[in-house]
Amino acid sequence: MKFWYRLKQLILLLGDLLLLLFSLWLAITLRNLEFTSQEKFLGNLSIFSIIFLLCLITNYINGLYDFKKISNKKSFITILQTSLASFLISIATLYAIDTKNVNPKTILFLTIVIGYLLIFSWRKLYIRIISSQKLKANILFLDYNTEVAEIIKILDKQKTLGYKVQAIIDNKRATQAEKVNLPGIKIYYDNYNLEEIVKENNIEIVVTHNDLHKEENLTQDLYQLLFKQIKITSISNLYESVTGRIPPSAFYKSWFLQYLSDLDKPIYNKFVRLIEFSFIVFFSIFFFILFPFIALAIKLDSNGKIFFKQKRFGKNGTTFWMYKFRTMYSLAKDGSAEINGAEFAQKNDKRITKIGKLLRKTRLDELPQIINLLKGEITVIGPRPERPEISVDLQKQMPYYNLRYVIKPGITGWAQVQQNYTDTLETSLQKFQYDLFYIKNRNIFLDISILLKTINVILRAMGQ
Repeated sequence: MKFWYRLKQLILLLGDLLLLLFSLWLAITLRNLEFTSQEKFLGNLSIFSIIFLLCLITNYINGLYDFKKISNKKSFITILQTSLASFLISIATLYAIDTKNVNPKTILFLTIVIGYLLIFSWRKLYIRIISSQKLKANILFLDYNTEVAEIIKILDKQKTLGYKVQAIIDNKRATQAEKVNLPGIKIYYDNYNLEEIVKENNIEIVVTHNDLHKEENLTQDLYQLLFKQIKITSISNLYESVTGRIPPSAFYKSWFLQYLSDLDKPIYNKFVRLIEFSFIVFFSIFFFILFPFIALAIKLDSNGKIFFKQKRFGKNGTTFWMYKFRTMYSLAKDGSAEINGAEFAQKNDKRITKIGKLLRKTRLDELPQIINLLKGEITVIGPRPERPEISVDLQKQMPYYNLRYVIKPGITGWAQVQQNYTDTLETSLQKFQYDLFYIKNRNIFLDISILLKTINVILRAMGQ
């Protein structure tokens, strides 16, 4: 399933690249008022190949390859913002490289304008094609529960994911008990023939429940479907693919032993060390340049210390002091904003200072964590370190919550780029699900994706 999603993204990206190349050819033609020669086109392409690469990266940062975003009503605004960002980055690139043989500034403007108009039109066409009912894979669920209900809701909203729920086998009659209305979906309760249901509804994917090993007859029926080229997957795999989280139904010891017991990845670990070294060098310079200005702003804005530190859980449950710029008023004796003990930060929290809001939105309040990175207490990407008081409380309600500490916590992470505030038990559970997804699936490409999404959060001032 991930393969088809990545393939659709790749097709979208290649379409963008071809349109940018065509836009360059058309821009040169308009600039010179004559058809472009191969020599002139290739002469400009030597410079524009770098610019196009930066454009594609900018597209990714702004979510233009995220099917959840490109199909919403704000897609035109997003593309307009992306085109402006690409133009500014491209202008900076032209001043940074040698352009003596060509004068591409007018050509650049025309290329960006034409290119992104074509990219917008291409997306509209592409979304219509992949959202077509004929191209969707028909799904049969072998159970109905809260996770199935969540998947159905997501697939109904996000037409570009390429799935259609065609039928459900509901042996427990959960849909009747909950009085669920599922228009367009056939529900079978008992006395059914699995092979006939698959044939009648043109099913291409059968989604099993987690107790499949307890039903020998059903397992035999599913085995027969393998010879009919029917894809069989678990609810856990589909849920993970659709939401980017691990479902709560997977929270049992054998699953954790299967996926979280071997965390040693030698090649990946070398990549992580390279990222850490790059961050230490870059952010140390960034920190020392900005420190005087941020420190002065904090002091002028409110009384209290410049830095703020809190105890956090690290790898394997060890505790350490995490450093940040202070963003809240000093209300308690220890300089914190907590009068009644540990509590979650809320959206539009009144304890946050004016300069604190800016620091949080731009994530500049995280800069002092370069100290924790130097000490080896955190890494760049991983589950965010939680406070011991909150973590212990959550662990009482979520017995496996401490599993998020099997790897080092990070400055940014999968949960941070996918989720907003975690101020309730429900959102904390979702955060834990995102953390488990990252621990299970972490790799070089996922880390790069998180870094690029984090850049998007910072540039758009979407920090919390």
